Amino acid sequence: MTHKLSLKNVIKTLSVFGYDLIRTIKHAIMPKSLLYRFVLIILLPLVLLQAVAFNFFFNRHWDTISRRLAADVVGEVSSIATLLDETTADPERITTFLKLLEKNLNLDITFQSKATLIPHKTTDLNQVTTPLFQALKELPYPTQMLDANDRQQQINIQLNKGVLSVRVPRKRFFSSTVYVFMVWLVGFSMLFFLIAFLFMKNQVRSIERLSRASELFGLGKDEPFKPEGATEVKQAGLSFLQMKNRIQRYLTERTAMLAGVSHDLRTPLTRMKLQLSMMEPNENVTDLLADITEMEQMLGGYLAFARGEGQEKPQQISLVNLVCGIVDKLKKGGQFIDIHAEQDIFLLARNTDLSRALNNLITNAGRYAQHTYISLGIRGAMAQIIIDDDGPGIPKDKRRDVFKAFFRLDPSRNPATGGVGLGLTITRDIILSHGGDIHLEDSPMGGLRAMVLLPMADTKQKKRTR
Repeated sequence: MTHKLSLKNVIKTLSVFGYDLIRTIKHAIMPKSLLYRFVLIILLPLVLLQAVAFNFFFNRHWDTISRRLAADVVGEVSSIATLLDETTADPERITTFLKLLEKNLNLDITFQSKATLIPHKTTDLNQVTTPLFQALKELPYPTQMLDANDRQQQINIQLNKGVLSVRVPRKRFFSSTVYVFMVWLVGFSMLFFLIAFLFMKNQVRSIERLSRASELFGLGKDEPFKPEGATEVKQAGLSFLQMKNRIQRYLTERTAMLAGVSHDLRTPLTRMKLQLSMMEPNENVTDLLADITEMEQMLGGYLAFARGEGQEKPQQISLVNLVCGIVDKLKKGGQFIDIHAEQDIFLLARNTDLSRALNNLITNAGRYAQHTYISLGIRGAMAQIIIDDDGPGIPKDKRRDVFKAFFRLDPSRNPATGGVGLGLTITRDIILSHGGDIHLEDSPMGGLRAMVLLPMADTKQKKRTR
């Protein structure tokens, strides 16, 4: 029982290993692009069909035809040899007879009376000469097969009266249809493959357009899109447009609702604040005013978060100029910041939104640190912004949570130690809406490092250092 169980486990392990190996090979060989997968689906059967067809033609048709042509040539040569060997005519009549045969049979015939075969190396055999060599073995005379020239093959036959030499044109025992067949087979296959490739490329183009429209919509760019292509692709495009309209309608209604709520709540808060200011100052009044101020800040922060998708149109901007403008303003407020840019970096972005996101990061770094260092560079197709500080940093287990709405490291939620917990949330949403990403890491300066990646605009980058 134990033996059977262990054997079963071995078989199961080998099966899993074989499956994993096949899957690994499949992922390594299979093209990643849908277009080239379609090409492989078309090309592989086409190549296999050609291989089978060519093998069948070569082994059956061409081989049979070559053997028959060689047998016809050898039959004619055998007839000439028999006539010469058995005739009693004088040499002049034999010469006249051979010239007549040359003319009618398209052969170059010579006869050397009382001669013997001189040993020669037989021609190298190949697919063309092998059928002729095999047919010559059937003759009852000693024979030789030599290369006369590029167009002729020479056959020497030892007769009783001398040596018969016959030069046979290669086209007499070689069928050129194999080349014609190969040209037609490969030519038409390539033509059909090209037509299929163009057709599949046109089909894949509609999928690429749908993918591009989805990507642009995710980046906050509303560009026109028209569903096209096959029925299934067109249906997917229509579903995307319906989803897009629902999301836009939802965002518009949400923003309008929150704007109305903000306006309605600000009015009673303002009245309460005004009434409190007219009362005699005491501890309770001061606490109430602080609570109202915090409520206003929370209300403003939440409204800003709700409007984070923004309506500003993307435009090409200089990242270096944008960051330098933010740094100049913060320096005037007493924040100590160093900045270094490798070169000019151009982005296709919403200037106000991106400025707000980067301002949040740089301001947060300066709020908890004495020194902030900013570096701008290019990494592949992405612009990289690194913000280092020498502050206390953020614990590793909290770095994901700080991007959540209303999350604050200070559990007391004291406005003096920060906002309402929406700054980093808004920052991340803006960066993601631009097709970028943000990571928090340990800084070499001892504090926190914020690394932002943003896709660059397609323009020539000019070197610049600040």
